[in-house]
Amino acid sequence: MMVWKLSDLSLQCVEQNLARYPDLGSSLPTMHKEMLIERLACHDHIYPDHLTHISSNLFTAALRHINLQGCDQITDVVLQLLGQSRCRLEVLLLSRLNNVTDLGVQAITKDQNSLLVLHLEYLPYITQKILGSIVAPRLWSFKLVHTLNTSKTWCTATTLSSFLSHNPSIKVLKIDTDIEHIPVIARGLQTSLEELKTCFQTVTDEGIEALAQFCPNLRKLDLNGAKSVGKESLIKLFQACTQMVDLDLGYCNRISVASECEVLWTLPQSLSCLSLCGLMLKDGEILVEAVTRLPHLTSIKLCGVPALSDDTLTRIVEKIGHKLLDLNLSGIGSHEISDTGLKSVAKYCNVLTSIHISLLRQVTGATLLPIFVDYERALKIQKLSANCKLIDVSTLDQIMSSCPNLNKLDLSGLNIVNDAMIINLADHSPKLTQLNLKGCKQVTDTAICYLSGCCPLTSLCLSGLHAITDKSIFSLASSCPQLQEIYLNGCANVSPVAVQYLKDCCLHRLFAKHNIPNASPNQLMAKNLDTGEFCRADLL
Repeated sequence: MMVWKLSDLSLQCVEQNLARYPDLGSSLPTMHKEMLIERLACHDHIYPDHLTHISSNLFTAALRHINLQGCDQITDVVLQLLGQSRCRLEVLLLSRLNNVTDLGVQAITKDQNSLLVLHLEYLPYITQKILGSIVAPRLWSFKLVHTLNTSKTWCTATTLSSFLSHNPSIKVLKIDTDIEHIPVIARGLQTSLEELKTCFQTVTDEGIEALAQFCPNLRKLDLNGAKSVGKESLIKLFQACTQMVDLDLGYCNRISVASECEVLWTLPQSLSCLSLCGLMLKDGEILVEAVTRLPHLTSIKLCGVPALSDDTLTRIVEKIGHKLLDLNLSGIGSHEISDTGLKSVAKYCNVLTSIHISLLRQVTGATLLPIFVDYERALKIQKLSANCKLIDVSTLDQIMSSCPNLNKLDLSGLNIVNDAMIINLADHSPKLTQLNLKGCKQVTDTAICYLSGCCPLTSLCLSGLHAITDKSIFSLASSCPQLQEIYLNGCANVSPVAVQYLKDCCLHRLFAKHNIPNASPNQLMAKNLDTGEFCRADLL
């Protein structure tokens, strides 16, 4: 049975009764002040009439970590008060704050020269002016993501260059900016840069060559969708970045043609994670040779690669299967593999921790049974996506009862999944945190209530489960305080009031997606005085 931690219950009590604790500042250690500030924001409890009390008791010079997300009560005034506390922040995370402008961000970032991590996400009213106030010599992770309708030309090359010169130690940079600024980033950070994530869809060979010239220490690069990048620039990049461990070449269409695909032979030998998802490569020989020549490869994603077949998959896992930890073969499309190919996976891949075989139309999964029958191998499985329409019932039953370290499972769209299976899963996978049951129409309140009492869920998808009612939601509210996202689209028997109650009970800000037809006006909520549970009064 899942239970709340006493510390969480105590903080929740303080959060909900803030005005009753006049000497809060002297009673709480810094760590709990930071947690309380975050939770007050998560539950929209930073009321204007409490702000003076919060500021005087919680905004202190000892604060080191601040995380404020999705709270419209966070304004420039709140951030200015935080700044005035003279706190020496090491981590500052601001996300989806719709009432914050440059003034607020400048107030909280000014003179914060101890910052290590700074993430600014979806702040619709900020401009390039904020970059001028950020001077942190030790800053190693910076993230700046704008709203979808914001032009990526919001920042000039001069402003970006100045920002990078004042923060030369950035190793991880995730930024929405004009693709023409890639050379500016490369020249500004040079050997410091280890990970770069931006919108590479329109990047040219010039940008890739700049990274090759100035950033030899790149370790992680996501080029997903870089359709204009060609062989010559990538060869220069791979030859220069000899420490790269994580590379995504998904949907890089140009290098899938015969005249360009030879670049795959030059992939850095240091790679441990490689994604070729959506790469329209048709040459099976190049695929096998390119992948099997990587001595440190432990994770590979081959979704939608036409060159992948039962034969090429077998040849790949024969050579490197013994060291693979993560194998993703989901949604292969017209060139699907079958159970024959998966048989070789079960034969050669003895240390897998993550398996993804979603949407494979010819697969039953029966040939993967040796993995789940073997206790030592099943013990290693932590992530599994097995939502294939022809999935074998006996295979599913074995999965449900043999993976004690499973923390993520995707069964979406499987009509054969029922309450008994989910109860069996809950009994045998006590570490399960993420579960996708979208469209599993046989699942009812019985399974969800049982599951919520056994597993520390953080993410749950129940969309399309018409039998689910408020009973499941209240059970989650009582037993899963760490829940961070839930999807309930089409669950017409779940009331908006119950969803709001769940949001109020969760420790963090809960993202809840609940789109349903117009609810009945008679859905009145009431508390059962015998059990203490909230329920629909019209169903009593």
